[in-house]
Amino acid sequence: MKKLSLLFLGMMLLGATTVKAQNSEHFRFGVKAGVNVSKVSLESDAFKADNRLGYFVGPIVYMKLPAPGVSLNAAALYSHMEAKLSNETAKHNTLDIPLNVRYALPLTEDSNIFVEAGPQIAFTLGDDTFKFKENDLKNVDWKFKNTALSANIGFGFTVSHLQAVLGYNIPLGKTGDFEWESSEGKIFHTTSKAKRWQVSLAYFF
Repeated sequence: MKKLSLLFLGMMLLGATTVKAQNSEHFRFGVKAGVNVSKVSLESDAFKADNRLGYFVGPIVYMKLPAPGVSLNAAALYSHMEAKLSNETAKHNTLDIPLNVRYALPLTEDSNIFVEAGPQIAFTLGDDTFKFKENDLKNVDWKFKNTALSANIGFGFTVSHLQAVLGYNIPLGKTGDFEWESSEGKIFHTTSKAKRWQVSLAYFF
């Protein structure tokens, strides 16, 4: 799965470079970066996860569609997410591939406001299991899904080459499995979901 993720990222970069070379107003290539605040929910009252700050960065491609004000944008983003349980912080890295449909209203010749929405698939990078070391969590394993599907919604504005977006990412299904062993040797299981508020900036060349 990791090789597939890296291959997809390479294809995105190659395609974006080709688009840029075309020098067309219907295609734009840029770089996107931002921060996210993750809210992890567990289907068990035995554990509580605190909100943590993460980040993401990667290339983005923008394409205008024939309908007025409508466009598509896709990105390949390296994303880092954290969740704190007890006194320990779990970390999870993914390659996020969002594909959003956007509708924009022009303000001036080179600025607009817009809303966008679309699906996103995330590929886990590196180790897919986090093992806690704290005494009260040492029997807990948090296994992240290799791939997870979610949905994006957001709004923002564009001024010349710059774009700012406030978005919300909603998981479509579980994002991980949570297992722990009691002192009596019993195995318990629950699932986790991670919702994220995201603030991003993009620069288009």
